[in-house]
Amino acid sequence: MGLVFVTGVEYDITLPNDLYWVVFLGTITGYNFIKYAELAGLQHKSLIRSLQNLQLFSLAVFCLLVYFLTQLDIMVLILLGVLGFFVILYVVPSVKDQNLRKLAGVKVFIVALVWSSLTVLVPVYYAKGVGPDIWLCFTQRFFIVLALIIPFEIRDLPEDKRVLVTFPQLLGVQKTKIIGAVLLFLTLLIEGLKQPFELYKTVPLIIVCTLVAYCLHHARVDQSKYFASFWVEGIASLWAVMLWVIYFISN
Repeated sequence: MGLVFVTGVEYDITLPNDLYWVVFLGTITGYNFIKYAELAGLQHKSLIRSLQNLQLFSLAVFCLLVYFLTQLDIMVLILLGVLGFFVILYVVPSVKDQNLRKLAGVKVFIVALVWSSLTVLVPVYYAKGVGPDIWLCFTQRFFIVLALIIPFEIRDLPEDKRVLVTFPQLLGVQKTKIIGAVLLFLTLLIEGLKQPFELYKTVPLIIVCTLVAYCLHHARVDQSKYFASFWVEGIASLWAVMLWVIYFISN
């Protein structure tokens, strides 16, 4: 939701609560589907109580998601449907009896593509206005999401199967960190191509890129439990808060 708010400020558009709820509930639904679908399928007859409760919770969330989806127009629904299709293919075998998650070198780009599209293209298309620099913003978001994923891939290095061909598996931890730093540098370069140049939007971006770079530098295989799952994930929310504060003060 934080990244959706960032896009709203970026393009000076007011997004309805329905769209924020769709993003929030859709994220929960997609995450639970990816994480627990295979487990539930394998142990359907002997599900532990916690997993049964999770299924009931996921069903309730999905029902709410359907309700808020009915409040959106058809073009946004089509775009969301395409992204949902990618989420399904991320779990369901489709190419050579493999899902997208297990295709060598594909996983991280699919995640970045879906998140960038959900947080940039969907809000902008909802507002029925495509700015001339939308693809610059999309590329920036794609690079930032890729950089944010790197600490998670470093953390999961011992558990990830070799067939996934993640960046740390292919290049090693240090070279992967360098790639993340290059992505952040390119993100800031792209910011200079946007017209008009607006300092109040650029300063938070610089802070965010600096924080991501800091997390990349300190990312390691034996990182603390909450390093990636809380501190790295929280950067997007901090970005939204900074823009909200600046927007509130300036108005």
